[in-house]
Amino acid sequence: MDKLRIVVVGAGAAGLAAAARLMERGVGDVVVLEAEDRMGGRIHTTGFENAVLELGAEWVHGEVGNVVCAMAQKYGLLTASRTGLIDTTYIDSTGKIIDQEVSEKIIGILSVIHNTADTMLKDFKGSLGDYYNAVFQEKMQEEFSTSHSALGRYFLDWFHKFENCINGADSWFEVSGVGLTEYWECEGNLLLSWKSGGYQQVLDLLMNKYPSEKVEVPVGANIKYNKEVTCIKWKNVPEAKVIVECSDGSSYTADHAIVTVSLGVLKEKAQSLFSPALPPQKLNTIKGLGFSCVNKIYLKFPYRWWPQEYSGFSLLWTDEDVQTFKPSGNMGKHWLQDIFGFYSVDNQPLVLSGWIVGPAARYMEQLSDEQVIQGCFELLQRFAGKGLNVTVPRPEVMVRSRWSSNPHFRGVYSYRSVESETLQAFASHLAEPLTNEEKKPVVLFAGEATHEHFYSTVHGAVESGWREADRIFSYYGCHIPSVPMLNHMNCCSCHIPSVPMLNHMNFCQVIIVGAGIAGLAAAKTLIENGVKNIKILEAQDHPGGRISSVFHNGGWIEAGAQWIHGQNNEVWKLAHKYDLLSTVTSSEGEGLYIREDGVVFDAALVQEVHKVVTEILQDCEQYAYGHWHEEAIPKSVGQHLRQKFEQYLDGCAEDSEEQRCMKEELFDWHLRFQVIDNSCTVLDKLSAKAWGNYSFSGGTDYINFKNGYSSLVRNMVEELPAGTLCLNSPVTTVKWQQSISSQVKKSPVLVSCSTGATYAAGHVIVTCSLGCLKACCNTMFEPELPSCMIQAIEDMGYAAINKIFLDFKKPWWAPDIKGFQLIWSKDSNAALSHNERSSWLRDVTGFDIVPELEAVLLGWVGGRGAQLVEEVTEDEIGQQCTELLRTFTGNKHIPLPCHVIRSQWYKNPYIRGGYSNSTVLCDASSRGPSDLATPVWAEVCCGSAPSGECKYPVVLLAGEATHERYFSTTHGAYESGQVQARVILDYLKGQSSSIQKAI
Repeated sequence: MDKLRIVVVGAGAAGLAAAARLMERGVGDVVVLEAEDRMGGRIHTTGFENAVLELGAEWVHGEVGNVVCAMAQKYGLLTASRTGLIDTTYIDSTGKIIDQEVSEKIIGILSVIHNTADTMLKDFKGSLGDYYNAVFQEKMQEEFSTSHSALGRYFLDWFHKFENCINGADSWFEVSGVGLTEYWECEGNLLLSWKSGGYQQVLDLLMNKYPSEKVEVPVGANIKYNKEVTCIKWKNVPEAKVIVECSDGSSYTADHAIVTVSLGVLKEKAQSLFSPALPPQKLNTIKGLGFSCVNKIYLKFPYRWWPQEYSGFSLLWTDEDVQTFKPSGNMGKHWLQDIFGFYSVDNQPLVLSGWIVGPAARYMEQLSDEQVIQGCFELLQRFAGKGLNVTVPRPEVMVRSRWSSNPHFRGVYSYRSVESETLQAFASHLAEPLTNEEKKPVVLFAGEATHEHFYSTVHGAVESGWREADRIFSYYGCHIPSVPMLNHMNCCSCHIPSVPMLNHMNFCQVIIVGAGIAGLAAAKTLIENGVKNIKILEAQDHPGGRISSVFHNGGWIEAGAQWIHGQNNEVWKLAHKYDLLSTVTSSEGEGLYIREDGVVFDAALVQEVHKVVTEILQDCEQYAYGHWHEEAIPKSVGQHLRQKFEQYLDGCAEDSEEQRCMKEELFDWHLRFQVIDNSCTVLDKLSAKAWGNYSFSGGTDYINFKNGYSSLVRNMVEELPAGTLCLNSPVTTVKWQQSISSQVKKSPVLVSCSTGATYAAGHVIVTCSLGCLKACCNTMFEPELPSCMIQAIEDMGYAAINKIFLDFKKPWWAPDIKGFQLIWSKDSNAALSHNERSSWLRDVTGFDIVPELEAVLLGWVGGRGAQLVEEVTEDEIGQQCTELLRTFTGNKHIPLPCHVIRSQWYKNPYIRGGYSNSTVLCDASSRGPSDLATPVWAEVCCGSAPSGECKYPVVLLAGEATHERYFSTTHGAYESGQVQARVILDYLKGQSSSIQKAI
């Protein structure tokens, strides 16, 4: 690979991502040609006062599945932005401040329309503007009288500009309605900002400059600035090369060129930039996809004249003022009307930023600094000065972006246009490489516009750069001439001659499928015992599996695993060794037990029922000890609970009818709690016979981490040898041999990924979740797994649990409150079940206070509701949970949460739920975790040894579902990975040394 030369056109996020990945993996000659005098592209952070301003990319949009967030959160670089473009004060052009309750209601309508767009637009025939105009009018008529019709128009006009800013379009009538559904929004906070240093830090992350102890990828030294590319010759070039020519007369001959220029540049120069011309389909795509301009105007004032609690001002124009307003100086078009607001800037207390879109944004670029300052000054006087009755000082300094007039960008980011739908132009067409006569991809395309689902984002640009680097690797993986090693497929534990890095087949001693805690534990155990040549193939873009910590407002939110349960286990020991443990312990199900009519249950009654249920469940443990006849064992945990609780109630003869009813309602809460605690859908599916199999490891329970559960994952990953962990590598097939001849020098396992990579290995440890195995074990393994394993996978239980975190900024509850547990009366809220989008609320047990965050409530959802809630938007969740809390507490003034963070484990194709349990079906088939934990052995012919006496551990399963005593826990998953690693280690230590030599 060090003989390859690759030219990358553009040093933006996509270009740097591609160059860094190429160099990390052994490409020796990478040249990055950048037309500007700086790197970063549409990331443009500039120093200002004692902090920075972002002329380009501003926020990290979302957390889950966002590669930029994953890189930055590892080092705690991000925080929630204090800027809000929607959650602000609305002022009309007469200076009237819109009543907050009215503005929240109208913005709430628009937000609901926005958040339900994915569902509503799937079959919509029209533009985004058509959709909003039709639906908004209908919703306004439902919510308001005709007296607000004019105000509704003003808000709709503002939201039109706001949506144009989001989409980078001149008008929402140019944005395809159905095309918008192609965009994937990452879960979590959509407005994450950098604590310091600005967005340019992502460039350092891409080049491994952060932290300093990592080995830096020297991309910066390979960037040549002020190199404007004028022609890319890609066909009929000697030796199947590509020639890249620059405006200064220089040219570069390379094996491949990766073009990362903006779609705006391609629209302007595609006809002249490539020789020969681009294929018609690609030109058609460049024409069809949308691309326009958004600009920012930063104004610094001599003092803060707006109130501290104001995060900005959104500007609404009345019908009359739209017609009559003319800025001074006769500047032509009413460009100022397209500045839809001025907003606070993180770390800049004296600065407001104005956002301007479309044709007005392009017009603004041609004006002088004085004209822009004066125009903005007039706007602020007219709106905020009148509305707040304050004197607005003239701005001291103005800094603005000019993305359209810059010939190296011609705008900001792409969108799916109405024309792209008509022309059937898709990002995948733009991403398609240009191949020469030898079918070699000589010109490849990256950049946000080439991403099918994350277009318009930095994380989309980064992924596209990695994608094209990987495309080059895949090409050589298929076309490198054969070498002797390829014919033998030896394990990497043998002495293999050095070969080029990009081989069609990657040879490893052990492949581990999944970088959850089980996979990492297996890898750690193998490496510590001298097995170095292993690969961990992780389908997601981050390790950790069902461990997922989100940094939020200075603390950590656990979207997945919440606590370490006990101290006498390997996870606690390792976390203690790394000094990761918090001194704060917590619990669940604490606080007030409240009925929907506002009745707060007496604490003594709550404790009594809790004690009874605990004793009933402890009594259920005896059935696992084998001293009972089958007919004496209850059919399920649900049946056992109900029978025993009825007996308890029968013994409470002196209770009033009201007391008995309250005990039954508390019992219903415990049933819902146990559904969550056991990650099942109904307790009638849980095995009473196997209930006692679970063991508590001892010591303190509910142990927290100082910096999130993921800090354990980070420490484990950092100890892995370079190149061990492969992210974004979903495994599609595991081909294993049932019998091995000692005469055939071949690795008995072939593992293939959806990326096209294939690995030959001696052993494979599969750590997929039980939910994932249920979904794909029939297609993943060739041949299929032994029947006992398949039966166990089918019979064991696995369902979803989800969490909802509500951040209210400030607590509205008293300091001594530890939570709100929701008790439903028998005939409560019957209407709830008729509304599918809110019926999940019935499966919420309550809301716990998150101890280390000031104003965050954690809600738990189980059963069917855990699946249903994943289809509800975060805005809807916030509204519905707030209404639920208002109903139960009787406090009608509970505010809407400022942030909603939730998990979606059922929807995640690589997880599909929470954790495992033993069911009544396991009782019938006598299958369970031990069947999953038993290695699959290949039979080996060992010369004179009788057939069947020589065994080879070829496929091994690990994960919490394979642990007989600690299932459903991270320490169970960890120990299962250790156990399977030791099976391999025992084998390698010489139990079958003659076979080991053969393979």
